Amino acid sequence: MPERNRSTFRGSNAAEAEDFIQAVRRKAWAEQKQFDYSWTAAFAATQMSGPALWWHASLPRDVQSDWGKLELALLDKFGLGQPPAPPSSR
Repeated sequence: MPERNRSTFRGSNAAEAEDFIQAVRRKAWAEQKQFDYSWTAAFAATQMSGPALWWHASLPRDVQSDWGKLELALLDKFGLGQPPAPPSSR
């Protein structure tokens, strides 16, 4: 039986989505693929399961194959809906 990778993403909540995106970015960096959006999107797809896998399969192919588009789609679907407010300078 294959070992479950700790970066497997199921689409449970915003924190999981952010952690997943960071894990994918770190993997791309480690493989010197941080600017290869096709490779990064393909890698990310291998780390999805459950609701996230079904959601990914329903995306248009151009989003599935481009990490820039996929990253935004992940945040839009599973994130908080908007970036957190910056810390107050008070």
